[in-house]
Amino acid sequence: MDMISRLSDDLLLKILSSLPTKDVVSTMLLSKRWKFLWTMSPVLETLKLRLGWHSTTDDITIWIKIAVARRVRKLKIHCYTDDDDIFLPSCLYTYNNLEVLKLGNSVVLDVPEDVCLPSLKTLHLLCVEFRNEESARRLLSGGCPVLEEFVLDKSENVSPPCFYLEAPSLQRLSILDTYREGNDSDVKVVIKTPSLRYLNVVDKCDSGLLFLSENMPDMVVANVSVVYKNPEMLMTSFTSIQHRVEFNQLVHLELCSSVEKWCELLNWMLESSPKLKVLKLNKCKPHRFVYAKHIEYPWGKPSSVPECLLLHLNTFGWNFYNGCREEKKMVAYILRHAKRLKSAKISVGFGL
Repeated sequence: MDMISRLSDDLLLKILSSLPTKDVVSTMLLSKRWKFLWTMSPVLETLKLRLGWHSTTDDITIWIKIAVARRVRKLKIHCYTDDDDIFLPSCLYTYNNLEVLKLGNSVVLDVPEDVCLPSLKTLHLLCVEFRNEESARRLLSGGCPVLEEFVLDKSENVSPPCFYLEAPSLQRLSILDTYREGNDSDVKVVIKTPSLRYLNVVDKCDSGLLFLSENMPDMVVANVSVVYKNPEMLMTSFTSIQHRVEFNQLVHLELCSSVEKWCELLNWMLESSPKLKVLKLNKCKPHRFVYAKHIEYPWGKPSSVPECLLLHLNTFGWNFYNGCREEKKMVAYILRHAKRLKSAKISVGFGL
């Protein structure tokens, strides 16, 4: 050991770089010189942890401290435990170099007041719980100042039911909520994301999940798959009290066509998306034996022909088209006014 200790730091670091992370950290016990040498080892680009049923908060704390010491940039953690929740160490919430954080399952976020992740650009929370609404507010409204991508899966009815997302730099947002037992009409996600370019919303719970509070002029793609008995719930989500939300850059829209009054939402989106090029109508559920519904009331065409139909729409698709009278009127209207249309594909389905 004395002979090895006489080697230069550069050579020792080269040796450490060939060892597993856990062994590198254990060298701190060798002597005073080695105590902090391992923290100078090369940057750990990515750490992926999939912890089993008997994992504890202490286990995850050790691994995260190692990762932080190695200046990890991308961290992915999935925990599957029997009963105990897994809490993350406080050092992670103020770590400067983290760029990607993906968490899943039994993780609970207890976010401190001084949270600051200045380099975090990608955040995925898949069936992850916040300890309380205050933790959600701290992380999602200022804790990630350069966040560009946020994915939230609330399918396991994780808490809190309501939170506010304020991310001026956010460009991609995906929210999934398929939890059905005891649907809570108070479940809300309010977002203020003026730079958003891609929006994906899947809400099968008729909860009116999403509320937008600001214009998103850079929106390019919106995939909205919702089960709302009243489409006004979604239209309210896209309209603030002060002004009407417009999607001036939206070019691709996919809309669920298997719930009541969905065509009212379609009219509204056509009028709000002047540069729309691609329009696809699909049913909400991809299962083989779930069919789209007939339009059961008179369809009212827009008060004036939307600009996107006259100038930009070039692709139109309708899966599970039933061919009822009102649907024929809608198709005829689109085909008549879509002057730039190059491709139209209509797939016939069979209503119940």
